[in-house]
Amino acid sequence: MKLLPMLLLLLPTAASAVDFCPNSMPTKNWGIQYQLSGAHQGTLLLLRQQAQTAFYNPQNQVAEWWRFDNPQHPQFSRVFGEAKRRIDYYMGDLRTLGVQVSQAEIESFAANHLRQALTKVPQSDCAEAEAYEGDYHQVHYRMLWSTALQLPLTLETTVQGKVSRWQAQQFVNSADVTGHFQQWQAYKRTDFADVGDNEQDPFLAKMINQGFVEHSEHAAYDSRGNPLGNHSH
Repeated sequence: MKLLPMLLLLLPTAASAVDFCPNSMPTKNWGIQYQLSGAHQGTLLLLRQQAQTAFYNPQNQVAEWWRFDNPQHPQFSRVFGEAKRRIDYYMGDLRTLGVQVSQAEIESFAANHLRQALTKVPQSDCAEAEAYEGDYHQVHYRMLWSTALQLPLTLETTVQGKVSRWQAQQFVNSADVTGHFQQWQAYKRTDFADVGDNEQDPFLAKMINQGFVEHSEHAAYDSRGNPLGNHSH
């Protein structure tokens, strides 16, 4: 399965998880704000609404939007807020492009699978969390996992002596989460299968030229144009 999409493509270095240690999952639409530092600076939002999960970069208004109303036939969209456009992918597109999708992995930042590959260790930072550490695919990981949210609060990686970390900071309120999904739903949409027939469209031509959209083994790209799921297991 292809895992660890934006997670490992936008890694940071930052503070402790002590200040954000939730003891329950919000009951309505909700999100988590992650602060990124180190090689990549900025903010990343994880947004959840029923069967929908999105990763949103507010700096460039690019989102990865997954819908699992039918878990066996997920839908995916690349969202471009500045242009008010989105490109939709369906199960046939994902299958043709060789992308394997797990709802549990998308909803956990692909860290659920990673957690199972690490060793549980003692920690005192957060009573509602579990700590994990270990080596996986030549990377050393340290993770603080929220048992309430089923998400990482921190994830630290060490590669050839270089340490990076990303940090959960706070919840995103329900109204903001709802607003994002409503906006994206209203954007002008193009089916991925039709992109090749619409290269005269300036927006699509730009996306193709920048590598955000191409007919390759990858159906989706992160906010920097790197293919989602470049970690194969």
